[in-house]
Amino acid sequence: MHFDYDILIAGAGPAGCAAAYDLARAGKRILLLDRRTFPRPKACACGLTRKTLKALRYSVDPVIERVSNEIVLQRAANSKDNFADKSVEVRIRSRNPICAMAVRERFDDFCLQQTLAAGAQLRKIETIAALRELPTHLELDIVMATGAETLRAPVLIGADGSNGQTRRLEHLLRDKSAHDWYTRGFALEALIPYAALPAQLPAGAAPHDSVFDFSPIPGGYGWLFPKGDHINIGVGAFAPKESRGDPSSATASSSPKVGPTDARFKQVTRTLLAAYTQQKLGVALPAEVTGQHLGMGGHLYVPRGRVLLAGDAAGLVDPLTGEGIHSAIVSGQAAAAAVLAGDADLAAAYARHLAPLQQTLAFSYRAARAFYKEPERGFRAMKLPFLRSLILKTYADGLPHTRLLTALAKLV
Repeated sequence: MHFDYDILIAGAGPAGCAAAYDLARAGKRILLLDRRTFPRPKACACGLTRKTLKALRYSVDPVIERVSNEIVLQRAANSKDNFADKSVEVRIRSRNPICAMAVRERFDDFCLQQTLAAGAQLRKIETIAALRELPTHLELDIVMATGAETLRAPVLIGADGSNGQTRRLEHLLRDKSAHDWYTRGFALEALIPYAALPAQLPAGAAPHDSVFDFSPIPGGYGWLFPKGDHINIGVGAFAPKESRGDPSSATASSSPKVGPTDARFKQVTRTLLAAYTQQKLGVALPAEVTGQHLGMGGHLYVPRGRVLLAGDAAGLVDPLTGEGIHSAIVSGQAAAAAVLAGDADLAAAYARHLAPLQQTLAFSYRAARAFYKEPERGFRAMKLPFLRSLILKTYADGLPHTRLLTALAKLV
């Protein structure tokens, strides 16, 4: 049977482009599907760790706006405070850049252009109406501005984010328990131009500090990421599991709904971000505020069938730091590697390639539960030079978690 493409990829963000780049370079016929026209705005702090830059197949120097050799960890002085006390902050410095700062809109468009240059194709769609999995291939019903069409291919890579349709449609092809692992976090952010800042920031803060602040919300954090001409400021927290309904047919209209019942999820509000912006930067919150959901729980994801989920769609955001771009790139590359391996059991091949990332995220899941339960203990640990160095390398370079666990065991 003739197929329209070798692989269909829903989503042209970091996960989709990472998969498409490798597959196109290998000579495969690739079609990327996305509902947005690039470059497009995207809510994301877009701090690129060293491990992220290393994972990319090409340099992204043209879109790097600033590099940080230091990150600042802040917390409240006691459990009753909701603002950071500089007397208990921890500054982590490195000779090499810890994190490179980019604007997500420009970063995504740059990656997409590299992917198209490698030979992938892109089509703008309005929606994905239905997904059918057959013994030899998949059928994907798409709707475009010009009408509807059915695409056929042996593989679909779902890389369309936590709000995307692929995971929901794939869910309807499986038993109900297949997606019980999936959870979502939520964050709000705003952009503050340096020109709008007062001459002296509150509490003597420096406008170019890269800050993770664990004081404004329990079970989450606030951040300040300096870019070329502005600061990206935001607050975020973890979210509950999704509630499920009985799947009957794989149509977009019957997708599962999210039930935001967790109190911390509800606390991520515009009011909180406004107060945080005033407190940290001494300015009013601008009118434009953007929100984002973070797909989590992916250390428990088990690939099945001909649909391979990647990035946020597979819940692969790091639950400790909220970092998602690294997991998106690595999982997209893992999906491509599984396809290129040519194994009869595609899902099993993807599971093998994805396993190292999932093991790291499982460690992050345990670490996140411990840290957010008692952040003070984590801050005390960060004051130990040896442990601080290991944690920094784990965050920035992806140091194998077994080395960190061994070091922690020796300290205990």
